[in-house]
Amino acid sequence: MADEREIQETVCAFAEAHSFPGIRPDDLHLLALGGSDRRFYRLKVSGRSCIAMISAPPGDEQNAWLDINRFLKSCSINVPEIYAVDSDQHMLLVQDAGDVSMYHALRAAPKRQSVLELYKQALYFLAKIQVRATPRMHACATLRDRRFDYAAFRYETDYFVRSFLQEYCGMAKPAGLDEEFHRLAETLAAEPSVFMHRDFQSQNLHLVDDRILVIDFQTATAGPPHYDLVSLLKDAYFVLSAEERTLLLQHYFDARSELGAPIENQSAFINTFHLCGLQRNMQALAAFSFLGTHKKKTHFFAHIPAALGYLKEALHRTEDYPCLRSTIAGC
Repeated sequence: MADEREIQETVCAFAEAHSFPGIRPDDLHLLALGGSDRRFYRLKVSGRSCIAMISAPPGDEQNAWLDINRFLKSCSINVPEIYAVDSDQHMLLVQDAGDVSMYHALRAAPKRQSVLELYKQALYFLAKIQVRATPRMHACATLRDRRFDYAAFRYETDYFVRSFLQEYCGMAKPAGLDEEFHRLAETLAAEPSVFMHRDFQSQNLHLVDDRILVIDFQTATAGPPHYDLVSLLKDAYFVLSAEERTLLLQHYFDARSELGAPIENQSAFINTFHLCGLQRNMQALAAFSFLGTHKKKTHFFAHIPAALGYLKEALHRTEDYPCLRSTIAGC
């Protein structure tokens, strides 16, 4: 990627050509990058603002983001407005979603009831995406052939072994893990598929005029409904108690019923929810380890204890994964 000054000048030229006259590099603010390799600049001039989003070549990520953004908008899901597209520079100008993510709102909540109300709002939003978007996924070229299948689940557990167990913990891979991960992947891949964001957690939900707006959906796919639900309710960035999760799961079931797509067997769904929690928290542990070790974003290490705690809690609910349980006990 070009140096910082060159990128800033390119952004300014692009913005000036699209209703931001007179903008200069000093009017740009580089936002925190999180785990992404993309760059995000906030442009502010004459009381107006937007976000410049720059993707790495060859542009597949940007094209996926654009296609899924337009698809979700057609399903009446709140996503950032698109102002301008430069496919050659892999650059977009999009709506500024502000600094108030659900994560920030949760941390600022004055009492626990306020926390639960925010989660209820997010759960209704998730249920709405699943109910409205799922039947229409064939209409989105990017989503049409995507599927979070057995191979995708195994890719995540291999990532967990490599990045968390071997590189972060310095552990050898136990012989029994492959068979357990095979069974877990088969179980989850057999579930009915819905629209799946893949990273539906508190930092990817923003509050704009008291409404939720979802971002970072370029890797969306079709997968089990439990995955996004676990991503939100077993989110290492903001920890919920088991009792709070039980209450919120019921709110999700109520939302699905209200939207005309009830969960028929809630007990079986809850069992799969906790199995999916194993999968999702292993993925999170792998990501936190990789980002801290290889990308030198060491602040991600701070979230490992919470993800590990969720993983241990889920393993105590089942007798089916003894090798994983004993392995995690040594972390």
